[in-house]
Amino acid sequence: MLSESDGVLPLKADSSGGSLSSTDVHLQSLYNPAARAFLHHDHVVAENLIASAFTILRPPMVPAPDSLDSHRRKWDILRITLETTAYTAPSDRDALPPALRETMTLSPQLFVNTAHARSLSLFTPSSLPRRPSSAFLPYQVLITLAASSLKVNCPAVGREIVEDWLANRGQYDYVPSTREAYEKVLELYCLHILPALQEWEYSKEFLQFEIELPHEKRIVSCTYSGS
Repeated sequence: MLSESDGVLPLKADSSGGSLSSTDVHLQSLYNPAARAFLHHDHVVAENLIASAFTILRPPMVPAPDSLDSHRRKWDILRITLETTAYTAPSDRDALPPALRETMTLSPQLFVNTAHARSLSLFTPSSLPRRPSSAFLPYQVLITLAASSLKVNCPAVGREIVEDWLANRGQYDYVPSTREAYEKVLELYCLHILPALQEWEYSKEFLQFEIELPHEKRIVSCTYSGS
């Protein structure tokens, strides 16, 4: 369902055509060991490195791209993925770092809602006099959050956060609102989240009235959503 193109755990750091700042270099030097620790189930090391990264990563100041965009995205995805894995995998809780043990005390609904609210705060520019908004949430992070809702058996919350993103997308020119992003989000929504809620008929109806997808993709999605 999710792939490396969706921004999930790319072990190789993003390349850049220009010179890297010391912050870029430092964050990249932390990321590969953090991702490797996660893959090797070393949650203590992974959590410590993630915490170190987020002492640097703050919300953007203004509604415009900045040099930390890609870092925010991939570190937030790694953080959500680590927390979801720890939450759902049977393990020795006493061996987990305190931050992960704390998340495991939350209900599934609160677990996903807490991660979602944190992501909204991370990506909403701090200079805007408004509440954190999904208008700024990268689709890769949204997909990770929605997949997390499925993994913790809480698809109703996944539905809420996807529908909130769909309602707010495209409000700001600098936030990419590409067809690829829209298609990937709808694939997860119509083929996984709505079916998990037994909303087969609504999924088919949604796709029949949807006007942005190419006709052939709507037909394929309708076929799968009704299977």
